[in-house]
Amino acid sequence: VLMCVIANLVIAGLSIKNATSKSMEQVRTSLGSDVTLTYNMQNMMKNRDKGEAMDEVISPVTIKMADQLKDLTYVKSYNYTVNVGVTSDDIDPVEVSKSEDSSTNDDRKNFMGDMPKMMDQNDFTVVGNTTMENMSEFLNENYILKSGRLLTQKDADSKNCVIETTLASDNDLDVGDTITLTATVNDETLSKTLTIAGIYEVSDSTQMAGPGHDNPFNTIYTDLSVGQYFTASDSNITSATYYLDDPKHIDAFKELAQTSSDIDFETYTLDANDQIYQRSISSLENMEQFATIFLW
Repeated sequence: VLMCVIANLVIAGLSIKNATSKSMEQVRTSLGSDVTLTYNMQNMMKNRDKGEAMDEVISPVTIKMADQLKDLTYVKSYNYTVNVGVTSDDIDPVEVSKSEDSSTNDDRKNFMGDMPKMMDQNDFTVVGNTTMENMSEFLNENYILKSGRLLTQKDADSKNCVIETTLASDNDLDVGDTITLTATVNDETLSKTLTIAGIYEVSDSTQMAGPGHDNPFNTIYTDLSVGQYFTASDSNITSATYYLDDPKHIDAFKELAQTSSDIDFETYTLDANDQIYQRSISSLENMEQFATIFLW
């Protein structure tokens, strides 16, 4: 009886250890392994002089800077992103709140007339990307492609775009139709006509929050070159995201980035956003240690 009990306990311990190892592997493959190069806002706020304008102290990420990391070990693919607000005379944005009466709007226009250009309200957000293939919103199925296709690196320098299904429905748009977007940069009006290559739907209700052009209904995904066109800069980007082969290599990638590039990591930061992975893997490692002690 004693031998039978010991044998069953050993088998149970091995089963727990084996299940824990498999769970750790699943966590590594299911959770994101992306690291984003962006401006270090915390350091900027610490070093910013009182009353100093934000746009005077923020230094944008450059393509030259981001290119130093895209070919490093552990990098499976990458995506450069440019976010910019635009308007359009062709299409109407999806209203996310009840419209005010005309008199209130007129009063607001009179009040806002002398406000700086940067305070103007844009109707849409253009998100220019190198590729949409690894975007977490689509991989996690918060956004679902309904028709057409997502943009890839083959769409480089193209005028293709992907829009949300509510925006398409409100404006009677379909794949293959065109829309014209405009933006004002340095008192110059820039305009570009885009062809709709895909239409997606927001499936997660928590993603629907956000005012005006920041709402995903009014987000228009394009190639990186389109975003750069509307910012009048072919060298600056908003952020660079690197997709690694395994989440466990995040720390190694950060160390390699610091030693292999001339990027000032006091001004910029590599944000892994891996808190969920660290919490999950920590619990599983504790369970694996318990199973090992149990076996001994």
